[in-house]
Amino acid sequence: MLPAEARDTQVGKQLVWVLESLAHPDKIADAEIEKRFAPEFLAHVPAAKFREISAQLSAALPKLTLGTVTVEEGSKLVARVASGATKMRILLGLDKAGKIAGLLVQADLDKPATFEAADAMAKKLAPKVSMLVASVDDKGACTPRHALAEKEQLAIGSAFKLYVLLGLVDKVLAGKLAWDAPLPVRDDWKSLPSGMTQNEDAGTKLSVKEHATRMISISDNTATDHVLYTVGRKDVEAALRTGGHATPALDVPFLATREMFLLKLGEPAELAAYLKLPPEKRRAHLDGLAGKTPHIMQAIGWTKPRAIEELEWFASTADLCRVMGTLRVRSQKPAAAPLLEVLSKNPGLPIDPAAWPFIGFKGGSEPGVLNLTYLLRRADDKWFFVAVTANSTTDMVDDNATSGLVGGLVDLAAKL
Repeated sequence: MLPAEARDTQVGKQLVWVLESLAHPDKIADAEIEKRFAPEFLAHVPAAKFREISAQLSAALPKLTLGTVTVEEGSKLVARVASGATKMRILLGLDKAGKIAGLLVQADLDKPATFEAADAMAKKLAPKVSMLVASVDDKGACTPRHALAEKEQLAIGSAFKLYVLLGLVDKVLAGKLAWDAPLPVRDDWKSLPSGMTQNEDAGTKLSVKEHATRMISISDNTATDHVLYTVGRKDVEAALRTGGHATPALDVPFLATREMFLLKLGEPAELAAYLKLPPEKRRAHLDGLAGKTPHIMQAIGWTKPRAIEELEWFASTADLCRVMGTLRVRSQKPAAAPLLEVLSKNPGLPIDPAAWPFIGFKGGSEPGVLNLTYLLRRADDKWFFVAVTANSTTDMVDDNATSGLVGGLVDLAAKL
């Protein structure tokens, strides 16, 4: 039952209808949908699409129970609902005619309200956690505002792609590569998901910028390897140094995702032999993997951490702040203009764009590894960095808990 403050409001009555629709998606009529929703909403989500989404949500969230409901300005509300242990938020907004103009169902994350609470949450995530909230000045320098083990070198998953992006930008600024240069898809550079480029036919025409955008926005591994091999492994390793990595040798030779999958999902003896090699012999070994492509079947059953302290990409959150700061400085040069667009294509978490007009994001994960990294411009034009990395050699890292922690840190940064 709705609380008294929502029961007699238009937005509260619309919420009741939304909840009934989620409970019985098979009973939603087109005429009722068109009556309830504003034309602007229906232009993006027609009646048939709304029924489809409702059916998917109903299947994923059976037996919804209603928790708190907060009404804002009489025409907006936030309702917290639960389906078993799964907690969600429903954000609902009406237009002046009382029709639904906005409807969003998203995970309801437990966020820390103080930095002390953030520390407590971080320590429960995994045995090893690095966390940093910092301000970033016009020269890219980071000033910590709150930190926990921010200098500890941990596995960061796909957040390594920030260094590939920096290597690319520096190549563009040197006049050796262009954003619009053609970079056709190659079969011998294909990797495993995440992403979509692995499904493209060889010869498919994409630009360098399109590969870079896929690399950051959907963490496309095949697009990443195309950029990495085009920029050059040693030039990406140089980006570790120019990006301020405190211990760049940890990531030398710099792995492509294809190579990581071949080693980590292949024969244990080959991985063990690789790990015993010195850096220069490792480089030759990686070169010897040319033309080999991992198979998706090798990843089936990969649900436990595998050699995350020996074979991964490594950085501290302090390192990640410096590379984000470096990218911000690079973005001020005309030839690097697409850089911020690439970084901001996917905001990662539901972050308020009014509080943060620019949201640059890259994350990374594999079993036992989770990272969320943000470069943010506040509404007062001050820049901030927020990141959390969690590593466990035995278990998966809780994605919802980590997302809630980072979301809370972003909220706290808004008040600094």
